Amino acid sequence: MPGQSINTFDQIIRNNAQMIPDRIASRFDGSVVTYGALDPRLNRIVNALSELGLAKGDRIAFLSRNSHIYIEGILAAARGGFVLTTLNFLLKPDELSYILRHCGAQIIFFQPEFAEAVDAIRSSCPELKYFISLGGPVDFAWDYSSFLADASDKESPVVVYGDDLLLLVYTSGTTGQPKGVALNHQNVCTNVIDSARGVELSDKTVNLNVCPLYHVAAAVFQTLTTYYLGGTSVTLDRFDPVKVLETIEREKITYLFLVPTMLFRMLEVPNADRYDLSSLWRVGYGAAPMPLDRLKRAIALFGSTLFQGYGLTESTANIVILGPEIHDLSAPAQDLERLKSCGRAHSGHEISIMDDNGVEVPCREIGEICVRSDSVMVGYWRDPENTAKAIRDGWLRTADMAYMDEERYIFIVGRKNDMIKRGGEKIYPQEIEEVLFDHPAVLEAAVCGVADPDWGESPRAYIVVRPGYQVSDKDLLAYCLDRLPTFKCPQDVVFLPELPKTSSGKITRTGLQQLNVSSSN
Repeated sequence: MPGQSINTFDQIIRNNAQMIPDRIASRFDGSVVTYGALDPRLNRIVNALSELGLAKGDRIAFLSRNSHIYIEGILAAARGGFVLTTLNFLLKPDELSYILRHCGAQIIFFQPEFAEAVDAIRSSCPELKYFISLGGPVDFAWDYSSFLADASDKESPVVVYGDDLLLLVYTSGTTGQPKGVALNHQNVCTNVIDSARGVELSDKTVNLNVCPLYHVAAAVFQTLTTYYLGGTSVTLDRFDPVKVLETIEREKITYLFLVPTMLFRMLEVPNADRYDLSSLWRVGYGAAPMPLDRLKRAIALFGSTLFQGYGLTESTANIVILGPEIHDLSAPAQDLERLKSCGRAHSGHEISIMDDNGVEVPCREIGEICVRSDSVMVGYWRDPENTAKAIRDGWLRTADMAYMDEERYIFIVGRKNDMIKRGGEKIYPQEIEEVLFDHPAVLEAAVCGVADPDWGESPRAYIVVRPGYQVSDKDLLAYCLDRLPTFKCPQDVVFLPELPKTSSGKITRTGLQQLNVSSSN
């Protein structure tokens, strides 16, 4: 319960089962699970895995959309000392094969819609011995209910400690192969305790999961934080803006986290304000820039509930908060500038802006965000070289470039690897995107560097036009020229029906770079 010290997440689930057995832990697609019912169910999963020969430290994998079973998988891993590898269901078979071979998973739980992909990788993953289908027959797999049918619900004798691994979450692999971020129980416990405090959540929390659970934001920052508090987690298998609004109204949701693209789609729902959203206490957004005009519309819809969260997988999700008190459009102009920041470090996290040598840079000078905290990952799985590059002298180097103001608010300017070097000048795509987002005809914007014979590299803008609007490339280039130094203006504009995105709705620059390659061939 809030305020207690925990070293493993399973401690809180056991306590909740004893103290609040009748309180609802999970709602999904008509299914309801109480904390009291959840406890023996987790024992059954652990015992079923043990009967197959899996032991503490062995890796299990999930390839699934959001569901209560996915959440049970996370909690069962916590109880049995297993290490859960979360898989992005948008990955291609060869990418899934690499991750499964790299982590050494012995068992995979998957939904039937992904059976073809799983079947395609079976021969290339010799350590993968067991296949469990979630929700339907698959000829080469064991049905989930049959998997659990004969398992005991008695307490497992396994003892789990804070430094035991709990999660393996693989990065997107924008540079080379994906890296497995290894998070132990102490990482997770630190983050949920700090998150609950930083977002000011209580045991009355009713969380809505719409971001994919293979992301730490949904799995840890939302779900496990809610369970730490003894609240209820409502889960949707995928994002749909109307369904989200309906669920908020029906389930009296108090806590929600979205990436900006999701938030944009909700703002486009006709008469969105007709839904009763009065139950909301906190609506978070993060993982991408939020244009000021959309933010104003979001504040109008959600009221004084909005907060921004910044974090990364390597820090076990959120480490910085821009609270609702800053989302005040009536504030003086100098205070409104803080809406362009991602906030300040919340309790338990030490943040510094450093140069390449690990020296803190002066106030308002651009450097790399570095964090020191008990929520920082153990390291990259089976990758000491990249671990040593990422964690230096106890500081996690995030590769996010930013500056800090006098009040320690952090203003992100872009990713280190996204920086465009035009001649001798450094350009961060985000500062161009922020200008483009202010144009009334622009629905979405993204910028990346393209080869330039004269300057080495120049920015190119990719635009999705707002429905009902018309705008030319010349109009947008002139708009940028009025608001940016000449060297920062895009060399050209490409109009697209949609921008390439990840499953969670984040724009991927890798996809834009692939467009550049395709256009040059």
